[in-house]
Amino acid sequence: MTILLVGGGHAHLKCLLEIRKKPLPNQNILLISPNRYQYYSGMFSGYTEGLYSIDEIRIDLKTMSEKAGVTFIEDKVTEISVTDKTLETKAGTKISFSVVSFDTGSLIEGPSSFKDYLVQIKPNYLFAKKIMEYREVEFPIVVGGGASGVEIALAITAWRKKNGLPTNVSLITSSNLLPSSSTKASKRVTYIAKQKGLSIIEDDSVAKMNECQMITQNGRCLSHSQVLWLTGPSPSGIFKKSSLPCDQTGFLLTERTLQAKGLPFIFGAGDCITLEAFPDLPKNGVYAVRQAELLWRNITSYINGEMYFTFTPQRHYLSLLSTGNKEALLQYGSFTAHNKLAWKLKNKIDTDYIKKFKK
Repeated sequence: MTILLVGGGHAHLKCLLEIRKKPLPNQNILLISPNRYQYYSGMFSGYTEGLYSIDEIRIDLKTMSEKAGVTFIEDKVTEISVTDKTLETKAGTKISFSVVSFDTGSLIEGPSSFKDYLVQIKPNYLFAKKIMEYREVEFPIVVGGGASGVEIALAITAWRKKNGLPTNVSLITSSNLLPSSSTKASKRVTYIAKQKGLSIIEDDSVAKMNECQMITQNGRCLSHSQVLWLTGPSPSGIFKKSSLPCDQTGFLLTERTLQAKGLPFIFGAGDCITLEAFPDLPKNGVYAVRQAELLWRNITSYINGEMYFTFTPQRHYLSLLSTGNKEALLQYGSFTAHNKLAWKLKNKIDTDYIKKFKK
């Protein structure tokens, strides 16, 4: 039997640890990823600010796979055939499988008419090089008022201030900042961001763009040196292309067991899936880590013909948003706090998490 793990996200990293602890006899297991390294997005803001080195934010998938007795293939999957249980790769290889699991993350795609003026930082392995170049451009603009947009804009601002560059970073959002958080948290992070020198344009969006200027819907004209577009996740297109069950936008549609709807030999986890029972669940690392606990148990349950476990998202979870200068905004339910202690907690959680995969 051949088990294919496509992508090196949170859930598949956990699978590799489980396989290493308790190898599956008589199973051929392969991990396929377009890059040898998996970059941990939870530490992207710290890397942008210069607090972490590149080796501190990445995990070596090849080394991890070898320690688990898993074959690592550096390649990209381009199409899946359900009828004959094969997938094709960019290199032209066709691989047969008995079970396949997808943990490939998501993309960020701005409007196609702007693509020549946008910085491409996804898939994640593109981030490290691109952000180092972008943080020192003449006119940096970030589009997107969610957690990733706010964190990266503040990290660029902090890095520029430390390195003697103008703190002229602009953040544009079509709503308020952190729209999925409480009103209290949104107002607090807006105040913090302004205090730290970030220019915020709320309730506005990009209407037109050329190679050096941007016009917003409300008529503002801004100079830019390419734009960092962080407005939310987009699917890769592979699931729709392969006629797999998808939600309306093209993410793999799964049951609460993390199995593709109607296809029990196909699994998925993390940002690349939408759970049919929880279609509005945010695509973030908190839920991806929780799904990681379940995924390998259900893959082995499928192989052994045992009972499946189901995923139930928690209602409240701890959120820690880096705001630059080793400070962070802590949120839990309606409680918020902003201080250096919150950043120390975030740093401990993140560094402890990544250490698990480097042993």
